[in-house]
Amino acid sequence: KGVAADESKGRIGLPRVLNMYEDYPFWFTFFTKLGYEVVLSSPTTPEQYTAGMDTIPSDTACYPAKSVHGHIAELVRRHVDFIFYPCIQCGPVEYSKDNHYHCPMVMSYPELIRHNMEEVLGDTPIYTPFLPLDNKERLIPRLAEELASLGVSKSAVKDAVEAAWTERETWKADYREMTRKTIERIKAKRIPTIVLAGRPYHNDPEINHALPELISSFGFAVFTEDSLAHLVKPERPIRVVDQWMYHSRLYAVARFVTMRNDLDLIQLNSFGCGLDALTTDQVQEILEASGKIYTVLKIDEVRSEERRVGKECLR
Repeated sequence: KGVAADESKGRIGLPRVLNMYEDYPFWFTFFTKLGYEVVLSSPTTPEQYTAGMDTIPSDTACYPAKSVHGHIAELVRRHVDFIFYPCIQCGPVEYSKDNHYHCPMVMSYPELIRHNMEEVLGDTPIYTPFLPLDNKERLIPRLAEELASLGVSKSAVKDAVEAAWTERETWKADYREMTRKTIERIKAKRIPTIVLAGRPYHNDPEINHALPELISSFGFAVFTEDSLAHLVKPERPIRVVDQWMYHSRLYAVARFVTMRNDLDLIQLNSFGCGLDALTTDQVQEILEASGKIYTVLKIDEVRSEERRVGKECLR
């Protein structure tokens, strides 16, 4: 439950982008606990993307990264008191201490935004601190340091981090339990199932081009990689250096799919994602070694005029 606007200490804007699709339960709980009203930018739209296009310094970045500019511009138009968009080097430890790094875009794109959108930001402050979201003991003093200028005490930060940490783990547990019940039900009913594997931001309807709905329209159940990856550990060693958090999930869920006759995997790959050049080859090897068909859909900002074009491709 959020804080009412007339009771809050201020309005904080969070962009609905990249890793925020996964970290939002944490940050919403954290700032709500501190007494702020949280304002989340809208899901990506072509109009929103166009509004921030002039500040994109390189067209070679992936579409999910380039879309960040439009989300920041929207939050400025909505007159938030400040924008919070942290640089996160590592996510929560899921498999080992060595493979929970985020990609360079998640690690550093907030800094690019701060330096390339100064005119758009105007008088709206933006906080882009580098934070250790994988380590509670280190995170508390870092957040206290960054938010001291807002008059937030270290004890308040500690309480808020504890609440946010608990909420994040509860959210994960609830999601996984819901997935467990669902997969048991579809197994009993023999419903064909697709694991649509990608990254958190592939949940954005504009970025995934309604592919989940399209696949569902053919009678398939659809799961995401993070709902199943925890059920099995990928075999080691694998050919690539496994140090990236979202990559580790892909390898784990690919192995899980090879262990089930009722599952198949489709990987979403955004053009411009250099790191996915590694994941596509490795996921393909894991699947094909067990006789599974590997499908990768490369997507970017290009939109077809009619969804039927995509339907014909899948047929």
